[in-house]
Amino acid sequence: MLLINCSNREVNCYKILNDIKSDSDKLISLANKKMDFCLGCERCQDNLERHCVLNDFITNNVYEEIIKANDILLASPMYMSNINGILKNLIDRFNPLYNHELLKGKKFYLILTGYATKEDNEEEINGIIEYFKGISEWLYIEFEFLDYFRESNDQNTREENDKKIKFIKEKLKS
Repeated sequence: MLLINCSNREVNCYKILNDIKSDSDKLISLANKKMDFCLGCERCQDNLERHCVLNDFITNNVYEEIIKANDILLASPMYMSNINGILKNLIDRFNPLYNHELLKGKKFYLILTGYATKEDNEEEINGIIEYFKGISEWLYIEFEFLDYFRESNDQNTREENDKKIKFIKEKLKS
């Protein structure tokens, strides 16, 4: 499995992914990496070998790992009631992989984090899930939302998050 930290920091999402990661998994962090924005030039339709005219961390590292993986777990903090810009940029950069059907049949999982409770963010979380369901049809991928983790140092929240991590690890094994 490929795990991708889509946070601009290596804190909450990164820690959750590290806790879920098994020895055979690969973890990539997009924090502090050079990630250009998709130009919408559609040159990727013509050039499978290069995938993209851009020369950045996505082109040189992430595409190869996504192509190799069957299962991809994305973790993103919620900003402004939605996924953060790094994850949205990554999704935009899936265009070359989509154009050559290199995502077809892959399973994408999503974990979200935020400071509010899951109940307080329920409407926003449901909107994000619907967004991913929509693009999964377009990208020919399977999609599953795994859970929302509250970012807090409260003992009860930490214990709840630990239970969620244990449950997700078991789920992904099967």
